[in-house]
Amino acid sequence: MADLAAFSDSYAEARAKFLDAAGPQATHYLHPSQKGPAGEPLYLDVAVIGPPDASRVLAVGCGTHGIEGYPGSAALTHWLRSGAAQRLPPDTAAILFHAHNPWGFAHKTRVTEENVDLNRNFVDFERPLPPNAGYAELHPLVTPGTWDEASVATVFRRLEAFRQRVGEQAYSNAFNGGQYTHRDGVYFGGERAQWSNGAFRRAVRGHFGAARKVAFIDLHTGIGPRYEHIYLCFHPAGSPGYERARRWWGVRAVNREGVTHKAVAVYHGVLIDAFAALLPSAQVTTLVVEFGTLPREDVQRAALLQRWLRFHGAQQPDLARGLVAGYEEAYYPSEPRWRAAVLEQSHELLESGVRGISSS
Repeated sequence: MADLAAFSDSYAEARAKFLDAAGPQATHYLHPSQKGPAGEPLYLDVAVIGPPDASRVLAVGCGTHGIEGYPGSAALTHWLRSGAAQRLPPDTAAILFHAHNPWGFAHKTRVTEENVDLNRNFVDFERPLPPNAGYAELHPLVTPGTWDEASVATVFRRLEAFRQRVGEQAYSNAFNGGQYTHRDGVYFGGERAQWSNGAFRRAVRGHFGAARKVAFIDLHTGIGPRYEHIYLCFHPAGSPGYERARRWWGVRAVNREGVTHKAVAVYHGVLIDAFAALLPSAQVTTLVVEFGTLPREDVQRAALLQRWLRFHGAQQPDLARGLVAGYEEAYYPSEPRWRAAVLEQSHELLESGVRGISSS
């Protein structure tokens, strides 16, 4: 069994472990208005491991979906503690983003302080926002005011009827592709750029000026078989980015093996796309990696529960307190075997990234 000491119970604990492992080469972006549950300040921390002017950079981020940052933080800390800095080839650096969405991380929820899914927020708010007519139809079905087994069963009955009527792709697009019309809904992309959006952009502009060959991995949890990780590569099939991902991480990086969605949604406003757009002069390869937790319907149930807890939990505090632990387990399982698998698989994932980015 792997040493699980890299895992943490709070944002403050995770941050302290990460910064201790990363050393002095870190930049801190302080949230100007929000605090953690104990009044602690919140930061996006960016650690540069290796030469800051390296032309080859492996970038890894965690906490885009708040609570999912706990396993990602442990993965980064564990990798650093293993001596990663000493194994970097010449002209190669690792730039590690700790807590893209620190408010969600600290409060153990997927969204930002404005109920925004940060991974739908990287859109141009000066232009018309992406429409999602399917979600408008689903919204009254997936936002129950009461939470019990009967109401949840009704939600999933209605979702299944919708899926049967419109098909898998339209269902995925509607349910979790992102929506910009219902601020009290799920997968809400926001009405403005979140602070976390701006902080991420500032960090990328500030740390990648010399980079010419870059790989970025965004770490998540939820999708995929338990004890395994899956890849979501959004480079078009056959494109240079697609082929680099296949060479560096193997065919699983591009064939979506293990993905529990029958059809992956067409997403809007995702962080990896914003990252690539910020580096037009670099060769950029991006990947989303998910460490699987629960079957798809159970993860969907957790997403709906998060919304219910936020908007209705205060009216039923005893019920809400009893539901929180189950919600957290959906994105940050406490099982030692699961956590050990995250450390083992993430270590090889990052090592493969270093080999790939430093290859000719």
